[in-house]
Amino acid sequence: MDTPPASWSYERLLALAPDASTLDQARRLFFARGWHVLEGNGDWLWGEYETKYGDVMQAAVRLEPPLFRCSCKSRRRPCKHSLALILLFLNRPEGWQVRNEAPDWVHALLGQPDTTAKVPAKTNPLQQEKRLELMDQGVEELDKWLQNVARQGLATLAAAPEEWESIAARLVDSKLGSLARRIRQCQALLPQDDWVDTVAGELGLLYLFVRAWQRKSTLLPDQKRELLQVAGWNLRKEQLGNQPGVKDNWLVLGVSSGTDEKLTYRRTWLRGEKTAQFALLLDFVFGNQSFEDQWVTGSVLSGTLVFYPGQPALRAAFRQYHASREPYDGLAGHPDLAAFTTAYAQALALSPWLLAFPALLERVTPVYHQLTATFTLVDQQLRQLPLENNTKAWQLLAASGGQPLTIFGEYDGRMVAPIALLDGGRVVGL
Repeated sequence: MDTPPASWSYERLLALAPDASTLDQARRLFFARGWHVLEGNGDWLWGEYETKYGDVMQAAVRLEPPLFRCSCKSRRRPCKHSLALILLFLNRPEGWQVRNEAPDWVHALLGQPDTTAKVPAKTNPLQQEKRLELMDQGVEELDKWLQNVARQGLATLAAAPEEWESIAARLVDSKLGSLARRIRQCQALLPQDDWVDTVAGELGLLYLFVRAWQRKSTLLPDQKRELLQVAGWNLRKEQLGNQPGVKDNWLVLGVSSGTDEKLTYRRTWLRGEKTAQFALLLDFVFGNQSFEDQWVTGSVLSGTLVFYPGQPALRAAFRQYHASREPYDGLAGHPDLAAFTTAYAQALALSPWLLAFPALLERVTPVYHQLTATFTLVDQQLRQLPLENNTKAWQLLAASGGQPLTIFGEYDGRMVAPIALLDGGRVVGL
């Protein structure tokens, strides 16, 4: 087969591995003699590995964008067999056979192509009506709770952590999971020195939501849909079929992930080459399940995105895409912090519940303030913006060496959470 594409490297494989242990197991399989089939067609690799017990594991890998499949029962994905395929291809491309058509077992693993149209999910009007009734009850409880907080004061609430968890649990029961998450985030702010102003602002936004919900019958369809999304009622991807698509070359600017109870989420930010439009891919899985697609920071995907209703239009899903190996041009960010804060204010005017806004900032210098143990970003006009104090901030500080950088992150109205560093046309995830 041809030599591996330049986009593949050991560092990229390390980033895709679920943990160091799985990658170590893949290295051992690289030296094993159990590989009886190693084939590919330029886009896909597949192989068969026979264990010492006689069991045959069948693995397949799509090179761009990465997608891993295997017949083994491992819960960690990509598994050691899939990772070993990449290691074998990177180090011994001459040992692979070229086949135009994959065998039947590969098709069985892969399922239908990504471009296969999906049947729209049917909606049950009675279930929707019942869910809305539950949400109405939850909003009514939230309204009473907020008014009680206003009467008693924040100091009383700060001394009663069980009150936060109680209202959050009731909101979850009322299908208002997103609002429950915001309540818990408010509670997490209490140890900070400036928690009063921050928590008061967040509770004010929750009350603004309550007032909007009480008037939802007067809203336009898109406004009502956005309000439902703020509450936690999101459209499924297959329900976006009638939305117009935006075709472009999309650069993966950064990927971040986390957990919320048993739910694992992943946030992937894209930037359009011609449209200069930002897009957020938001994926969820339960427990130890793996994500369907693997988005790699710095890769370029050519395809059509469909945006979820709402303003500003940020969350999106791919209708169809394929990997692009063409150079990506036009990655310009905000020239200074004044331009960025103006753009943020315009977005906030469209949606006061905006949780995260993309921050592509040029010529900013990370600065650590020892007296307060805080970080800021400083532009060429000496304007400052708070930077989240975590390991990534220290990485930026080390990479900067006191010199300006171009960075990408998320801004929540208080501070920037760094995600990636842009260096000489390359995007490096933090």
